[in-house]
Amino acid sequence: MDGFRRLAVLAGSSLQRMILPLVLMAALILGVYYILSAENARRASRPVIAGWDDIEECGSLTSFDGTKTIDLERDHKVTLTEKPSDGDDKSEHKSVGTWSFDEDKERYTVSFADASLDYTLVKPEESSVCIFAPGDIGAVNLRESWFGRIEDKDEEED
Repeated sequence: MDGFRRLAVLAGSSLQRMILPLVLMAALILGVYYILSAENARRASRPVIAGWDDIEECGSLTSFDGTKTIDLERDHKVTLTEKPSDGDDKSEHKSVGTWSFDEDKERYTVSFADASLDYTLVKPEESSVCIFAPGDIGAVNLRESWFGRIEDKDEEED
């Protein structure tokens, strides 16, 4: 009988050593699932902003000569950053404006202080390039256009 008790204690101890890590692993998995589910629910509950998803993919847009960038934000704010051609970062100039999107015409309007320009977003198929072109895309002025790059999903995860 004494041997049986000893065997039962050893078996119970061994069973506890096996179950405890499994319980901790299950708790960890459930915790990660909860966090990811809450983040996805928060993202899904944000209101849809016309034109935002397409332009967001392009990231920061750069001018033809590379001295200016524009960054459009979800809240319809746009920031123009102008860098001198000599590369001196200390003298960069920033201007803040607004952007809007006309769904019927599929055009963006970018406004700074006293000037507004209409742009069309061009994203060629099978390409990672975005062109934010002023006016009619049949006669694009590349020097007044803005260029962006669509990041591959694999690159974003790295």
